[in-house]
Amino acid sequence: MHQSNGKRRSLRFFALACLGTLSIGCSGAGSSDAVGTGGAAGVGGAGGVPAPKTCSVSEDGPGPDGELNLDVEVVAQGLEVPWALAFLPNGGILVTERPGRLRLIREGEVLPAPVLEVDVAEVEVFLGFEGGLLGIALHPAFEENRLFYLYFTATKADDSVVNRIVRYALSEDGSSAAVDRVILDDIPAGGHHQGGRLRIGPDGLLYAGAGAWEPWHSQDMSILAGKLLRMNLDGSIPTDNPDPESLVFISGIRNTQGFDWFDDEHLLLMDHGPSGLELDMPNLTGLDEFNVAKAGDNLGWATIWGCSESEGMVSPVLTWAKAVPPSSGTIYTGTAIPEWTGSFMVTTLGSKAFADGQHLHRIQVAADNPYVVEAHQVYLREVYGRLRAATMGPDGHLYMTTSNCEGRGDPDGCPEEGDSVLRIVGTNGTRE
Repeated sequence: MHQSNGKRRSLRFFALACLGTLSIGCSGAGSSDAVGTGGAAGVGGAGGVPAPKTCSVSEDGPGPDGELNLDVEVVAQGLEVPWALAFLPNGGILVTERPGRLRLIREGEVLPAPVLEVDVAEVEVFLGFEGGLLGIALHPAFEENRLFYLYFTATKADDSVVNRIVRYALSEDGSSAAVDRVILDDIPAGGHHQGGRLRIGPDGLLYAGAGAWEPWHSQDMSILAGKLLRMNLDGSIPTDNPDPESLVFISGIRNTQGFDWFDDEHLLLMDHGPSGLELDMPNLTGLDEFNVAKAGDNLGWATIWGCSESEGMVSPVLTWAKAVPPSSGTIYTGTAIPEWTGSFMVTTLGSKAFADGQHLHRIQVAADNPYVVEAHQVYLREVYGRLRAATMGPDGHLYMTTSNCEGRGDPDGCPEEGDSVLRIVGTNGTRE
């Protein structure tokens, strides 16, 4: 039985995690006095290569503009805060909408009737609730069993709010879905910092990023919040987890929404940096993180941040002085843009006034050592607004969604056509 609540504060109050910073993505919105240098980036490297003990801070904005001109197509429109994508074998795309709808895209059209409507929690909180219907992942044997997983925020009978992972079965025609079983319940939730990303790992197991509304949750190994969780496909604990009696795979996380596997040992993982008053340190802002992590690693929140160090904790490889709120991340495995092969592609949120987000960020690490960042670049800066759900499609192209209809980055930012699913299909030369 997984215990989740511990100390619970009322959710119906101003969110300290964002109050005073207005980062509009739950990362800080300015430089921090706590920015350091030389933090430990990890121990060990790919193929036995020692990991350099370095941590870099991007002080002058998010990074240089990328040199390529991108060909971007609109796959579908008319969505409301599309949060995650799953590609069906027949060419359809399942899309989660944060208000609680699971939608199906066929041949570029969003079908009018939702596949499923989930009863998600609604919480009044400063800057808007970050919960709802979030991640999705298809079962590895989906073609045979039609099963898939959803991560969402729910209200229990006692009015407490939790995050939950439920497995569903999709109908043969894809028009409806039914509950198969609850996989994991009682993941602590809050006004912000839900995490929510689901992925099937190279080992065939289910991974879930769980955010930490309460900062102290991230260092408490008995609480699932603030962790990357690893579980068998039925929700049970794998015997080879770092603790064979716990779902915790990586701890010390604030709010990860994007991770991918560099190899069987190392994950590339984005995490949101601190935002002001949650630690009663209003000047502590910015410092979103690009991490390289292994099983059992502790990424340090809320003990360290930026390039600071503490024994037994792993500092990021790259961090930013001003917020670049990361909303997803995936390794580019396509061939349409060979210059991007192996790059970690990160979508960002934020607002024009208070953060350096609203772009696609490319992070290139060394092919033989993920702790070495060779380059990081900015693409589509403020072209499509707030971006989410970077996902490699079965056609080898990078997909992502816009997130302009949630009223956070720009209250008037929702276009008439709603939010969109985008696809980057190639390039048309380089920037002059």
